Amino acid sequence: MKILAIFLLAAAGTFAADATAGKAVYDRACKSCHGPDGSGNPAIAKAMKVELKDLKKSSDAELRKSVTDGVGKMKPVPSVNAAQTEDMIAYLRSLK
Repeated sequence: MKILAIFLLAAAGTFAADATAGKAVYDRACKSCHGPDGSGNPAIAKAMKVELKDLKKSSDAELRKSVTDGVGKMKPVPSVNAAQTEDMIAYLRSLK
């Protein structure tokens, strides 16, 4: 049982999201519309006639779905893979 616990802890560390890498993903793929802190870019919101939700208030599942499937006028972001999405979520969580 101890071996399994050690293995699971080691595996969790291996797959942990990287907030530093997530900032680079966010800056490249999200920042222009969602602003530097995830609260939204007012100029983009006005131009697109939408209300941009503060990303820090979105659940992890909502963020994953938005990147993968898009939401409202936002299209899916195919340039961001699943691992990068997890990194980006870790970055957003670091902003709280």
